[in-house]
Amino acid sequence: MDDAEAIDLLRQGDRRGPQVLMERYQMSVYNLSLRMLGNTADAEDATQEVFFKAFQRLEQFRTGEPFGAWLQGIARHQAIDMIRRRRTIPLAAAEPSRSLDVEAAAIASLDRAQVQAALRQLDGREQALLVLRYWEDQPIELIARTLRISEGAAKVALLRARRALKERLEARKGTGRAL
Repeated sequence: MDDAEAIDLLRQGDRRGPQVLMERYQMSVYNLSLRMLGNTADAEDATQEVFFKAFQRLEQFRTGEPFGAWLQGIARHQAIDMIRRRRTIPLAAAEPSRSLDVEAAAIASLDRAQVQAALRQLDGREQALLVLRYWEDQPIELIARTLRISEGAAKVALLRARRALKERLEARKGTGRAL
């Protein structure tokens, strides 16, 4: 059964529809949530909430578009909302993306605990921007759509988030305090 058939079943109230979609996409939604949120409990909560929201808002899904991509967008929004609520972001075990620029590569070479502590000092939006770009390897266009801002605004916000992170790291280094 393909996604379109499963969506039709879901719209008709047939329980097989959501079951097929959850079996097909649960792990990808969970893995994205885990990478962004950093712990299994939050990732499980986020995954459950993502499917709940998706099935409630099915009328917003554009027929012909990839369902998995739409679901991933909901998952990113859910993770960002959870990050904003807690104002912290633990980094998952995954290494930052290989597409880092020079400044970001220097940040990535630091001890993960230092970066994590510095990230916690940033606001939720700055945290989300950095995670989406450097740990999720998301292109600027997708980050802009996820955050509902223009590409130019996303680039500027990302630049400011990197500068803020760099300042936090340098301030800690300058005081000699461990992060």
